[in-house]
Amino acid sequence: MLKKILFSLFIVALSLSLVACGKKVSKEEYDAIVAELEAKKAELDAKNDELAQKNAEIEELKNPTRTYKHDGVYTAFEHSLNNNAPQIVSVSVTIENDEIAGFFIDTLQSTAVKNGEETTGYNFNAKTKKQLGYHYYMFPESGKKVDDVLDVEAYKEWLAENNKKEWFEQANILEQYILENGVEAIEFDGTKPTNVAGVTVSAKDYVELAKKAIQNAKDGKLLAVTGYQDDIIWATATIDKDGIVSNYLIDVLQGQGIVDGTFQFKDKSKQELGYEYYMFPASGKKVDDVLDVDAYKEWLAENNKKEWFEQVAILCAEFEANGPYNMALDNNKFLSVSGVTISDNKYIQVLTQVKANVR
Repeated sequence: MLKKILFSLFIVALSLSLVACGKKVSKEEYDAIVAELEAKKAELDAKNDELAQKNAEIEELKNPTRTYKHDGVYTAFEHSLNNNAPQIVSVSVTIENDEIAGFFIDTLQSTAVKNGEETTGYNFNAKTKKQLGYHYYMFPESGKKVDDVLDVEAYKEWLAENNKKEWFEQANILEQYILENGVEAIEFDGTKPTNVAGVTVSAKDYVELAKKAIQNAKDGKLLAVTGYQDDIIWATATIDKDGIVSNYLIDVLQGQGIVDGTFQFKDKSKQELGYEYYMFPASGKKVDDVLDVDAYKEWLAENNKKEWFEQVAILCAEFEANGPYNMALDNNKFLSVSGVTISDNKYIQVLTQVKANVR
């Protein structure tokens, strides 16, 4: 609009100048001048459009539009029970050059704690299914483990002869299929895939977690998870397009133990509980299972103590500022982080993994 107004004013000014000079201009001459000016204006507009396009291309190179927030590894997880034993199922997606470069499926299972024949609880294992490899021993009918010692070579031969694959091999096939065909390409009969050759394990949960991991990559939500005793420990953080990581957060979902013959987790995580986690019952601020939150907060302040979620917030702030370098431990206690009295129940591990997931 502004260009049109200026052009009109230019024509008026030209006309007035010609009149002022006393020169008479015929209609044909006037129309020719206007046509020439309009042609030059169109040429100028085209050059302006070309320049705007070039500027947009330069801006795109400086700040490219991305599908995923930043290159890195993004994880989603869920907990479930396998033969009444708690397990953590996770799927990670790797983003390289703003494209999906791979998936990683894994599960951390647990082992029963026994008192004689009675199961009194569960502890998460030291190794995941992927880390166990052939020692996960998905097919005990092979008879290749004697006195708890697996003959790996004989087991591999048995798998080949019987056209079977160990769990980690099936997970690898599934990862590659999703990478090549997308998360929506797998067809299921119940929870079992019907169009992925070589995969006989239930896989629907893995596919759903892969979708969530991809969404985390789009949202810039980093996550790392592990198990400690019968608790699930995880850390999250956010990452921006420039690779700046912030908003570290640690959380724990505690195991409640065996209730009516079935293992259960608590309904809320420690972060969700907040002051209701009630780390200091010595305060006496919970009566008949009802916490007087304001009185409890006053007691904490008077006694120079902090609730669990407040202490891990201090840990996260320290880690965000300095990494793990000022987090020396003595008997699993933090030596140099003021205000933190809790033990390190794999908190440094998950924080460090979150940071390592950035590419």
